[in-house]
Amino acid sequence: MAASQRELDGRTRYGGPWFVEASALPLIGDAIGVRSVARLVAASMRRPRRVVALSVLLVRTPREYVALSETSAGQALGEYFGERSFRLLPRKRLFRGVLLLPTDHADYIRGRRRQALRTNLQRAATAGIQCEVMSDAWCAAGEISRVLRRQWSSLPDRDLQARLRVVSAFVARSDVTVVIARDDSGQPLAIAAALVDDSVCVVQHAVATSHEARWALHDHLVRFLIARRVRCLLVDGGGPFGALGAGRNVQHYQHLLGYELRHVIPAGRRGHAIRADRLRMTRRRRLLVSLALAAAAFAAVVPRAIASPADIAVVDRTMRHPVLHNADSTGARVEHANSRVCRARGLNIRWSHESEMAATD
Repeated sequence: MAASQRELDGRTRYGGPWFVEASALPLIGDAIGVRSVARLVAASMRRPRRVVALSVLLVRTPREYVALSETSAGQALGEYFGERSFRLLPRKRLFRGVLLLPTDHADYIRGRRRQALRTNLQRAATAGIQCEVMSDAWCAAGEISRVLRRQWSSLPDRDLQARLRVVSAFVARSDVTVVIARDDSGQPLAIAAALVDDSVCVVQHAVATSHEARWALHDHLVRFLIARRVRCLLVDGGGPFGALGAGRNVQHYQHLLGYELRHVIPAGRRGHAIRADRLRMTRRRRLLVSLALAAAAFAAVVPRAIASPADIAVVDRTMRHPVLHNADSTGARVEHANSRVCRARGLNIRWSHESEMAATD
């Protein structure tokens, strides 16, 4: 039982096989709308295995309860985690990439899994990159503007100005913490703007123009949070499906940094909201699982219902002897004889095997 449980946990972990399967669905998007749901349903019907993986992750992903204080940052994070689509589905809670911080920074960078982190931190130190937490909001806004203009130089000026206004307005808030990385000449290379509460930090804006500066900035933020005894670090993005909807580069980067997949549930300082949130989460989870399983069953049953009994018999015989596409010594393709039978019956049968993608440590 213990071995099977460990195997299941390995398959459902951040970067694991089922994580990769579910991430292949069209989950990217900041909001849940009619078009995004239609694309998801269509993709689920074509690849029912992926929606099954999404359903398993929905049920098996551990929950992380975060206590929010009554400070301005805690109240802002309460509003952040309280965002919903259709007044039902949480937009900032499910499938979050969460870095669970230890009490000592040495414990965080120790071990074989952190070899990439240690290597990139050494490169950043060799390049002379320095990081700091900025206390002057106006100075921070100016530095951020310089980094963003370099990073988003290809954007039209109107779009660039709109994004700069959003970031500048966020940085100007008194409850926002800004961390910046500079090169040896003092030029800004990377920035991160976050809401930091007593037990949780959410990075809402981050951009880097240097690979080494990106690693150094994240590590400096981790040191800062450990010193303040913050327990969880999250990075905004990916839409309502969190890390599953993030880009592959972001997923790989977070996997190397030790992020884990969690459903995040906020609670008050005394945890009075935990019981109600558990009940609501259970109900929504059952609803989503039911919808996912219905879509998978529909995708599996409908094609057989459309086919005639004779065609189904041919398909059943062909399943026992799949069509093999091999190459002989001359390079010509050799097909199994049953493929000709299928074509004669007017069936377009194509067999393929998708191997599970296991993420490297």
